[in-house]
Amino acid sequence: MIIEDVLYGSFKVEEVLTGLIRSQEIQRLKGVHMAGPAVLINSAWNETRYEHSIGVMLLIRKLGGTIEEQIAGLLHDVSHTAFSHVVDLALSNKNDDYHEQIKTQLIEQSTIPTILKQYGFDYRQILFDDEQWLLLEQQAPLLCCDRIDYTLREVHRYFSVPIQKIHQFLKSIKIIEDQIVIDSIEWAIWFIDQYQKVVIDFFYDPRNICSYEWMAKIIQLSLENQEITLTDLMMTDSAFLKKLKSSDSVEIIQLLDKMDRPPKCSVCSSEDHYDIQQKKKTRIVDPLVKVADDIVSVSTISPIAQVKLEKILHASHKGIYLKFD
Repeated sequence: MIIEDVLYGSFKVEEVLTGLIRSQEIQRLKGVHMAGPAVLINSAWNETRYEHSIGVMLLIRKLGGTIEEQIAGLLHDVSHTAFSHVVDLALSNKNDDYHEQIKTQLIEQSTIPTILKQYGFDYRQILFDDEQWLLLEQQAPLLCCDRIDYTLREVHRYFSVPIQKIHQFLKSIKIIEDQIVIDSIEWAIWFIDQYQKVVIDFFYDPRNICSYEWMAKIIQLSLENQEITLTDLMMTDSAFLKKLKSSDSVEIIQLLDKMDRPPKCSVCSSEDHYDIQQKKKTRIVDPLVKVADDIVSVSTISPIAQVKLEKILHASHKGIYLKFD
C-alpha cells in the first residue's frame, strides 16, 4: 500500500500495516473527528482520528522507529469514542483518558490480534504498554510523535501554517539517546508557539467550548434515560448523532438544535454571571534542545521560552468563562 500524507509525503508500507489500516477498527476512525462535537458547529474543523493515526505511524517511520512502534502508533487512538474526548467531560473524567481505559477490552474483542498474528506479531507485547515506545509517547512536557503530529496537522489546517515551514521544523528534529531533540532554540520556541495555537487558541475557542458543553450534557441525559449505552459511543460520529436525534427527550433535541444554530456568546470573567465555565486538561511542551554537548529543556536556557510557557500555564489554569449574549 502507498500512503500519501499532507505533512510527511508518500510512503510504501509493509503488509502488516496495510492489513491493519484496512481493518474495520482503523477505518472507523475516518468517522471520528479530532475536534469532537465542534465539527457540528464549524464543519471546517474536520480532521479525523484516522488522519492523525496514519500521521503518527508515518512520523515514527520517518524518525527511524521500528515496525512494532509504527504498529503501536497506528493503533494508539483506535479506542477513541464518537466525538473523541467529549465522553471525558460527560463522565467527569479529568484525566481525559477514557479511550485508554477501554483500549485493552476493545483490542481483545477486535480483528487486530488476528491480523497481527497472521504476520508473526504478538499484540500483547506491542499494544498494551505504549510507554515502551519512546518516539510514540513521552510524559509532558517532552515531545513525542503523538503531540508533534496533532500540533503540526492542526496548525497547518486551521491556522494556515505553511507546509514549507513544517518541513523545515521536521528537519530540526534529532533522535539522541532515544529522545526527540530539537537542534536549535529558535525551532523549539517555534514549536511552543504552534502548540499554544492548538491547546489555547483552538481548544478554548468559544464554539469548541459550547459544543463540548452541550454534547456532554446530551450524552449524560441519554445515558440517564437509557436511550444509549456506553457501547454506542463506539459508533462513528454520524451514526452516533443519528441515534441521538431519535431521542424522545425534548431537552436533548433542544440541545442538538443549538449545534445547528448556536447562540452568540462572549468571553467574560469569573466575576460575571457566566453561563459556561470549562477548564481543560493542562497541556504544555518544553522541547529538549542540543546546546554544545548538553541536552536541556529549552525553558532552562531561554527566558523567551520560559515566559511563553508561563503564559500557557496561566491560561490553562484559568480556563474560560462564557456568557450568552
